[in-house]
Parts: sequence; structure tokens; C-alpha cells
Amino acid sequence: MKRTILLLLLVFVFATLSWGGTITPIQSYTPVLTGGTVANFEGFSEFARISSQYSGMTFSQTGGGLPMIDNYNENLGGMGCSGLGWCYGYGASSGSGVLTGSPDGGNIVTTAGIIINFATPQFGVQAFLSDTSPLGDYTVSAFNSTHLLLGTLTVLNGTGLPPGYNGGFFPPPGTFPLPGIYVGFEDTVAEISSIQIGPSSAGGDAFAVDDVRFGSTTPEPGTITLVLSGVGAGVGMLRRRKLI
Repeated sequence: MKRTILLLLLVFVFATLSWGGTITPIQSYTPVLTGGTVANFEGFSEFARISSQYSGMTFSQTGGGLPMIDNYNENLGGMGCSGLGWCYGYGASSGSGVLTGSPDGGNIVTTAGIIINFATPQFGVQAFLSDTSPLGDYTVSAFNSTHLLLGTLTVLNGTGLPPGYNGGFFPPPGTFPLPGIYVGFEDTVAEISSIQIGPSSAGGDAFAVDDVRFGSTTPEPGTITLVLSGVGAGVGMLRRRKLI
């Protein structure tokens, strides 16, 4: 009997840690997540394609191919860009480099949705989304390891720039308030395996992302404490029965 109860308790532990959790969207003009690993897109040449240069994550884009780097004041009109500060209307949350859609796969430059896959499922994921001249809405989606949709959020046209923003269409590095919004998800269990940011609901809408961040892959202390307290209570009940 004792062994049966202990076995059931162990099954409960593993089931608790593997069941789907509760996912909460991040949509904020200031960062919500800190620490962990961050891709800041600094130190790459203009138009460099980004795939697996950052440990723990792999980048791609909707329509095929890979997204590219845009560094402030380096596009020189190449790739169909504006020749101004940025290829088109967006900015950075830090440094002078951002990630945007490339023309790979027949995409219009700077418009493809950005896809990030994580090597291990995550509790929390965050990225900075910038469009200083939005034409439509942006949907951000999170998926598990089987590509089951976990949650979505929508940045409505007119809400992607903070109150008081006055940096214009091509904000230089260091512009404040920042030229965009932090988006992402927090989960009660580690199950976020990928996210997709964009594309815009309006065709030809340019945007970029910066400072993609993910955190620890270990269960949250609260989850562990709850599970272990249940195991402890079960063991305590067994001991009391034995004494009686």
C-alpha cells in the first residue's frame, strides 16, 4: 500500500511539471523580463543574415529565408532601402543594430514576420518591436514543441509607440522614449518553444525587432515548492498511519 501511494505521488509530481501552464502576454513600453540570454544584434555587418548565431535560439522569417541585420546609417540605399538612418521606419531599444525581414523568399524588404525557435522550452520570452510609421496591427504568437498555439497578443495600430514619443520615422540610437514596445509571454511552466512576431496586417509595413530575451529553463521555485509540499504531506500521512 505504501509503495502504491508513493508511486502515485511521483506520478503526480511528473504530471504537474509536464501539464500545460497559464500563459500571460507581455505588452509594455518598458521591459518586463530581465536577466537570461539576450540577442541584441550588435557587431554584425549590414544586411548579414541571422540564423543560429545566438546560443539557444534560431531565427527565420515568414515566406522563407532568413531575417537580416540593419545598422543605423549603414544601408546606403542597398536592398531597396531608403538610404536614410534605417532601411525604413523603425528603431532600436539598445545599441545601433536591429533585426528585420530580408528580401529572401520573395519578401518585401523589412516586412516579413520574424520567427524565433528555442533550443529548450522557456518560461518567458520578450522582444522589442518597433514600427515608427505603422499601417496595421501586429500579432505576436507563442507555440509549444508540437507547434500548438499557446497564446497570442495584438499590438493595435497606434499603440506601438509610447506616449510622448517624438523620435520621428528614423530615430537615432539612444532615442527616448523608445521607438517601440516590448512584447512576449510569461508562462507558469516551461513550454514556449517558438514565437512569431508579425508580419503586419497591412502589406508593405516595415518593422524591426531588438533585444530578444529568454530566461531560465528550470521550473519556477513556486511550482517546485507546491509539488514538493504535496509529496511531503503524502509522506507525512504515511508515517502517521504507520504510528497508529
